[in-house]
Amino acid sequence: MAKKKKKKDDFGQKSDHLKYYCIVFGILVVVIAFVAFQQKGQLDEYKKANAFAEKLLTGKGLPATTSEGRPNKMGDLAVEVEKFVQGFKKSVGDQASGGDGISVSKMELAATAVNMKQRGAGPENDDPNRGKGFRTRYREFTYEECTLEQLTKLIWNIESWGRYRVFELRWKLLDRKQNVEPPHNRLRKPVIKVGFRQPLTRDR
Repeated sequence: MAKKKKKKDDFGQKSDHLKYYCIVFGILVVVIAFVAFQQKGQLDEYKKANAFAEKLLTGKGLPATTSEGRPNKMGDLAVEVEKFVQGFKKSVGDQASGGDGISVSKMELAATAVNMKQRGAGPENDDPNRGKGFRTRYREFTYEECTLEQLTKLIWNIESWGRYRVFELRWKLLDRKQNVEPPHNRLRKPVIKVGFRQPLTRDR
């Protein structure tokens, strides 16, 4: 009788161990499933963030600008910010030295440097934009007949100053009869709009 009882006790102990093993295994399955579900949620968030970052970097699938006129593409936005900072630094220096506008004489010297002749300069305009926190000052300059190469060099020189920016450019090629010499790139009275931006003083 004692031997039978011992066998029964051994079977009971083994069944208890199996029961504990099943409980622990079940808990592990639940924990692993919870962690896997949580990781999948994070992975989906990372994928969405990565896709959005790719859109911002490449501009793919996004309009060129936001509703406020700011570039959507990160590279273009960085260029705009850099230009604004450079223009602000230069404008502060110009104000300290007594200059606070678009210099007609400076623009004329820039034209002379590329063998162009400045035909006229329009009035300076001031366009404050309190929503964006800056004002835009600009004026138009008209030039005599020149080549596309000369105009390109002029724009490059203006942009290289650090303060002025070329906001707009209008030009037309001369008629074929008047543009007979290669490379046939003579222009008729080109017009460029030059300006810069300044931060507005915010009301406190």
